[in-house]
Amino acid sequence: MNKIIRTNLAEIVARPVSASERAQLRTLAKRPDAALDLTDPAEITDADLRRGSARIVPHGGARPGAGRKPTGRLPVTLRLKPGLLRKLRAQAKREGKTLSEIAEARLLIS
Repeated sequence: MNKIIRTNLAEIVARPVSASERAQLRTLAKRPDAALDLTDPAEITDADLRRGSARIVPHGGARPGAGRKPTGRLPVTLRLKPGLLRKLRAQAKREGKTLSEIAEARLLIS
């Protein structure tokens, strides 16, 4: 099955050609024009889809297993005094923990 590559002229010109690609191009240049297959690929039919020899790949949208895994925690917004927030952040940095872990521990103590 042939692979369709989408690109533009600027990308092709900017990319260097390797030695193996140069060799392939020389081989292709030696072929007569009649030997080149310039036909369009066949259309995909419903029978191809049922047989599984072709499939439609959707773009975008949610995919199974994608995204962040659930942590079991809920987001909460708090309004704290700047001094208290500085102290909580400093403690979290000192202990190598997150701000949430420090705040949760302090709330459980109270």
